[in-house]
Amino acid sequence: MAASPSLWQRIRSALAVIRLTGGVKVSAVEPGKDDDGITRALRPLGTDIDRPIIERTEDIADALEAWRKNPLAKRIVGLVTAYVVGDGINVESKYAPLQRFIDEFWQHSRNRIKLRQAEWCDELTRSGELFLVLFTNPLSGMSQIRAIPASRIDEIRWQPGDYEMELEYHEVGDVEDSRGTWWKSFDHPDAADPTVPIMLHFAINRPVGALRGEGDLNPILPWLKRYTRWLEDRVRLNAGMRSFLWIVYAPRRAINDLILRYRQPPEPGSVIIAEDGAERWEAVTPNLGANDAQHDGRALRWQIAAGGPGTGLTDFGEAFDANQATATVMVDIRRRFLKRRQAYFAWMLVELTLRAYERARGVRTLNRRAVSHLDFIVDSPEISGEDSLTLAAAARDVTIALTNLQGLVGDSTELREVSLRLFAKMTEEEIARPLAEKIIASGEQDRSRKQRLEEEKVRSEIDRNRTPRPAAPAARHLRPRTTTHEGGTHAHNSANGAAHHEPGL
Repeated sequence: MAASPSLWQRIRSALAVIRLTGGVKVSAVEPGKDDDGITRALRPLGTDIDRPIIERTEDIADALEAWRKNPLAKRIVGLVTAYVVGDGINVESKYAPLQRFIDEFWQHSRNRIKLRQAEWCDELTRSGELFLVLFTNPLSGMSQIRAIPASRIDEIRWQPGDYEMELEYHEVGDVEDSRGTWWKSFDHPDAADPTVPIMLHFAINRPVGALRGEGDLNPILPWLKRYTRWLEDRVRLNAGMRSFLWIVYAPRRAINDLILRYRQPPEPGSVIIAEDGAERWEAVTPNLGANDAQHDGRALRWQIAAGGPGTGLTDFGEAFDANQATATVMVDIRRRFLKRRQAYFAWMLVELTLRAYERARGVRTLNRRAVSHLDFIVDSPEISGEDSLTLAAAARDVTIALTNLQGLVGDSTELREVSLRLFAKMTEEEIARPLAEKIIASGEQDRSRKQRLEEEKVRSEIDRNRTPRPAAPAARHLRPRTTTHEGGTHAHNSANGAAHHEPGL
């Protein structure tokens, strides 16, 4: 049997093959490209501002675990969703073709957008990002939505020199497909092809210059862990309270007898009969210092509330030293935060619907015109029930003030613009510029029409006063009649208050 070639012989054979084939060309692979030899986990997550992928992945996993098992994290996420989404955000349009598409797109059995709003808001709060993919039917133009967990997106490619123009998103693969999947964005050159799935990226708490968002739970995750450990320690100590030590005081002469008698501790509920003054029992228990510990727990809860999304201790059902003034301030902070989050979530729904409409219009135009965000009307639930009363009172007061101002400076188009802007501000409603101009123009036409009718009325009254009237005919003096009845009875005529008597016939 021939011996196997040595290492040196194998190297010489390989060099001979290279010489015969003319050598092997070696080219460098740019970092970030496929087959660059760099582990994907070590690549940058986005820009230089973004955190390393390992830290971000750990935070997303910790936030999901806290949401599943930590009551405070569950309540914070649920609180944001309850206020932002409520019973659902509705999107409408006065443009009939767009409204028909909204109804079909939102109510599609594979979309169910109104039912998915709560889980999307939860994901946005936990992970700080939401990745939605549109799969468009190339025949009907209708799109279906699928959400990809933010933890599975490990790389984003953007336009060189413009990090806000995202082009592709990479989803990590599994055991069967280790290379993963690249999803195209709407800014990608291949986005016009309806057969290419398109991904939309929405992010909150995103620093300027970064690509990835940050979850609302990230700042408080360490404090949630500390508070959980603190509570577990308190539970263990309270459990130890049930383990106590008995000390029995007795005369010296009875000590030996008592040692034999209580070699085994008495069972709970046992009856012990002893001579008065002969034995004295005392239980020794650990002192937990619960009064001092409550301040430590409150400090931890305050740290969690301060780092939460506009939350306070009252949101956790705690009002130890709160009064109406402090509660009002905390509610106002929470309301402002939630209104801002609700505005972004409503914009996200409009953007999603707009992109799906554009894809459907690209497949089947059907005389549909291009639309923008101004063609949508958003109906969001109220953040607080007290807002309606407060806004109604503010709108009433500003209306009275503007009416008085109109009486002082007169009516004008500029005053109408200012009045409409102030009214919208007091009611916290956003009136688009085209709609505001249309309202003002309609008001001008209505004012001109009323002024013209008023002038015609005054002119008619003047003309009627100038026309001479014919003289009225002279009144004839009629002699009052006397009605005579048969039988010689007299009738009295009292038309002018005087009575006339005539002799009977």
